[in-house]
Amino acid sequence: MAWTFYNSSGEALIEDGAMSIANNTNNRVVTATGADPASLNGEANLTFDGTDLTVGAGNVIIGTAGKGIDFAAQTATATGSVVSEVFDHYEEGTFSPLLYDQAGNAAPSMGATVGRYTRIGNRVHFHFQILADDITGMTTSSQVVVRGLPFTSVNVTNTEHVIGFGHGDGFAVTAGSYVNGLIGVNQTYIYMLQWSATTGTADFLISNLSADGKLKGTGVYEVAT
Repeated sequence: MAWTFYNSSGEALIEDGAMSIANNTNNRVVTATGADPASLNGEANLTFDGTDLTVGAGNVIIGTAGKGIDFAAQTATATGSVVSEVFDHYEEGTFSPLLYDQAGNAAPSMGATVGRYTRIGNRVHFHFQILADDITGMTTSSQVVVRGLPFTSVNVTNTEHVIGFGHGDGFAVTAGSYVNGLIGVNQTYIYMLQWSATTGTADFLISNLSADGKLKGTGVYEVAT
């Protein structure tokens, strides 16, 4: 039986036997060019064999924020509570860590400052280095604060994150003390601490960090999606 496709104005667009698909071969996904559906093209780099969709070149682009790859068909945790099964964020980048005291005074000069991060879903993995060339004008009795994290931590009670400092030069601390940090709720900065007593942590102060002191830290924290 013969057939014809018409547009909304009644014009014949494709008649039986007149359709052609350029660049066609098995399993290629077909797309249209322009407003004329007779201009069809088989995409060489996009194929579907009934089971797998393959992108031969280029990227898969998510066009709407908050959307992504949905893993809802997987077997969820048997003991926890699932919040989301959509992979909706991936990002790599740099940031500028900044040295402050808790009173709000910035280090007047910093050198060899590096910050790098990777965000996967709602987790930010990061590492940084700060070299404090000069701490003049900073309050020596005030706690050391590292500002400039690339994302704000999640605003959920009791979700503070402990950050490790694997290396430091120019520290004035008791031998055997361990320096770490804490990212609080809804923050973009790290409070620095030191394990210097059996009773727990104390503030890591500006007086514990000499000029030309170097901080190298790494950590992971949760952010709002």
